[in-house]
Amino acid sequence: METFKNIVVGLDISKNSTFVLQRAFLLAKENNSKVTIVHAIDNSWFSDLFSNFDELKDHATKSIESQISQVDTKEVEYSVLVEKETASTFVVDTAKSLKAYLIIIGANEKDNNEVAVLGSTAHKIAQNGKLPMIIVKNPCNDNYKNIVAFSDLSEVSFKSLVFAKEFFKQEDIKTVYAYKQMGEIALRYYNEDKNKDKIQLGIKQKESAKFEKFVEEFKITNAELIESNIGVNSALTNYVASNGNDLVVLGSTGVSNPNTFFFGSTTSFLMENLKSDLLIYIPKK
Repeated sequence: METFKNIVVGLDISKNSTFVLQRAFLLAKENNSKVTIVHAIDNSWFSDLFSNFDELKDHATKSIESQISQVDTKEVEYSVLVEKETASTFVVDTAKSLKAYLIIIGANEKDNNEVAVLGSTAHKIAQNGKLPMIIVKNPCNDNYKNIVAFSDLSEVSFKSLVFAKEFFKQEDIKTVYAYKQMGEIALRYYNEDKNKDKIQLGIKQKESAKFEKFVEEFKITNAELIESNIGVNSALTNYVASNGNDLVVLGSTGVSNPNTFFFGSTTSFLMENLKSDLLIYIPKK
């Protein structure tokens, strides 16, 4: 069983930062973890136009401490690091130096107060961090109650389920696998209209066999197979909206790795468009 000694929090001192801190300290308390909060001051020529670094660091530190004062930190050991650095690099390097088991970050604010969106920092951390990362998009009122794990039927996606069960102390997390059925337009394009039923049945049988083999191999007891005519991205997004999941687990060997289903546009789409919080599980190196 994993031990979760260190959690690194990447903080940008925005309105949503309190959500991130609340979630981080709640999870740290549940897992007896230490919390290291890191904030990067813009490492560019633009920042040099303003106050000197010491003044910027002092202001940032006071702002972070002010936000921490609004959070229950009892029984949790924490520290704050502020440096002039690129945000993604600072978060990743700190996590590696502390041998952290988890990174927690927030999403950028939206002017209309809808769920926040992600910037390039989140994607860079997911690509370079090489360890699990939670993206917080919503207020933290309690522990996650309705977690779903999306799978690509790989061993890594199973490991993401195991990690989530251990870390969140929840055994009944559903695994969901979605596949795209061949639609009418594609059938017409390949001039296979007359063989529609046969082709679609063949695809369904093939995907069902893969799914059943995965479920049996890893002894998964709570799983669901989804067939979609509109695409996997939309199917998974609609699933979360319909089921009210507050956390989605995505298992991957890295969002830039082409040998995984959750690669490139799929991961980016889900990270950007899901309104729930996300756990991007990448095996800890």
